[in-house]
Amino acid sequence: MTDSSASTPVEPGKTAERVAFFTDAVFAIAMTLLVIEIPRPAGSMFDVGDGVAKTEAVRRLWNFFAAQNGAFVAYLLAFFILWVVWREHHTLMDKVGRLSAPMIGLHFPLLLLVAFLPYPTAIIGHYPDNPLAATLYTLAVGGVLLCRTLIQVRADRDDVLLPGVDREAFRTEVTVSIVTTAYWFATLALVWWTPWVLIAWFATSPVARLSQWVLARRPTAEAQEDAAE
Repeated sequence: MTDSSASTPVEPGKTAERVAFFTDAVFAIAMTLLVIEIPRPAGSMFDVGDGVAKTEAVRRLWNFFAAQNGAFVAYLLAFFILWVVWREHHTLMDKVGRLSAPMIGLHFPLLLLVAFLPYPTAIIGHYPDNPLAATLYTLAVGGVLLCRTLIQVRADRDDVLLPGVDREAFRTEVTVSIVTTAYWFATLALVWWTPWVLIAWFATSPVARLSQWVLARRPTAEAQEDAAE
């Protein structure tokens, strides 16, 4: 593969920096909106006084927080996923010299779904036992993961990686992303058993780590050539 990314001038509108800055902003706004959707206690029933003792006020507030456990769990999972995808996107932008047209195009559905994610997060937070809420959440997160993976695939195919990037290691990262995305979409088969599907969702990170470990133990192309000689 040639290092055309280093020798070819970057066309206007294809600089990685501007796309990265805009992507960072959308992710930051979406991650902030996630917490806004968590219900907040309101009303005088949580106040101390007027015949309400501190112990009673604490009990009421504690019961309110406990009733929002679904919202807190959904927030935690969505925030973690956005954090991981953002970090991977940040790393990718540091590995490319420019962006290809398909990569730029894929940022539209990526950012569209990232900005949309607080909505299904709020729905499943309010209705954690509803299979349709779980389905919507799974599809939204799965769409984000799929767009992330496709952008990585195009970065390899479109020859935009910087010369110093280890392409073998990069392709391993892409494979891990493909496995992780496929696993997430596979959890659609479990949405009818929500909220227990949360266990499968939280297992996504261990699945990614496991696939990374398995791929790391696989002999590289150079090692196979040396063994053949």
